[in-house]
Amino acid sequence: MSQSNKLTPSYPSLERYRLDGMILDGFTFGIYTILTIYAVIAIMRGRGTHSKQGKVSKTQCYILLSYVVVTFLLGAVGFAANARYTEDIWINFRGQPGWSPEELITNEFFFGTAGLQSTGILAIMVWIMNALLLYRCVVTWNYARWVIFLMSTVYLAIVALSTSVMVFAQKQAIFTNLDLQLSFLTLSCTYNILYTALVAAKILSVQQRVKHTLSAEYAQIYTSVVTIIVESAFLYFIFDLLFLISFAIHSDTEYLILLENCLIQGIAQLLIIIRVAQGREHAQHATVSSDSSVAIKHSTLASTTTVDQGTPISMKSSIC
Repeated sequence: MSQSNKLTPSYPSLERYRLDGMILDGFTFGIYTILTIYAVIAIMRGRGTHSKQGKVSKTQCYILLSYVVVTFLLGAVGFAANARYTEDIWINFRGQPGWSPEELITNEFFFGTAGLQSTGILAIMVWIMNALLLYRCVVTWNYARWVIFLMSTVYLAIVALSTSVMVFAQKQAIFTNLDLQLSFLTLSCTYNILYTALVAAKILSVQQRVKHTLSAEYAQIYTSVVTIIVESAFLYFIFDLLFLISFAIHSDTEYLILLENCLIQGIAQLLIIIRVAQGREHAQHATVSSDSSVAIKHSTLASTTTVDQGTPISMKSSIC
C-alpha cells in the first residue's frame, strides 16, 4: 500500500485549474474564430444596402469590419501568448531549480514576457470593446451630456486601472495579490450593468411612445432590440461576476475563467453584430401582420424613430 501511494500522482488544484483554463481558452478561441468569420461574411453581404432594409450601410460596414478584424487579431495574439506561457510552465522550464509549475503560475509576470504580453494585448482588446459599448450608449441617448460624462468617466477609470495593473506587472508583482485588478474587475462589471440599463431604459421609453402614438404592433421591434442587448450583456456579465468572486476570495478556480474572459466579451459582441448585420431583428417582426404595408412601415420605424422633438435615434446604431 505504501508503495502504491508513492506512485499515485498528486494534482494540485492550482496546476489543474490553470491547465483546464488553457484548454477552455482554446475552445473559446475556436468559437470566437468561427463567429468572427460569420460576422465578416454577414457584414460583407449587407454592404451597401440601405439601413432601413435591416442591413448595414457602407460606413457601418467599414467600421464594423475594422472592429471585428482588429479585435480578432488582438485576441489571437493574446491566445498565442497564453499558449506559449502554458508551454513554458510544463515543458520549457521543467526541472529547473525553484521553477516548479506552481511557482511559474503564481509568479507569471516574474518568469517570462509571455504573461506580460498577453496581459497588455488583451487589455487593449478590452479597451476597444468597451469603447464600442460607450459609442452605442451615447448614440442611443442622442449624445446626452450626462450620459457622455457618466460613461466616459467609468470608461477612463477602467483604462487607468488596467494600465496600472500592467505597470505593476512589469515590476514582477503577483497577479492575484493586486488590489487594482480587483478594482478593475468590479468597475468592469459596473460598466456593463450601466450600459445595459441605460440602453434598455432608453429603448423601452421609445417603445412606449411608439405604442401610444401608433400601436403595439409597431413597437414590437424595440422589444427584440432590448432582448438582443440583454442577452449579450448577460453572457459576459455572468462570467465576469464569477471571475470577480473567485479572484476576491483567492480561489484557484479563477484560472478557469482568467484566460478566456476577454474572448467571452468578444463573443457576446459578435453575436450582436451578426444578428444585426443579417437583419434578423427586423425579419422577426416583419411578418407580424399579413399586410405588406405594415411590414414596410415597421422597418422604417426600426431604422429611425423620432424621440425628442425631431431628434432621431437609430436603433441600428445603438446595437451595432
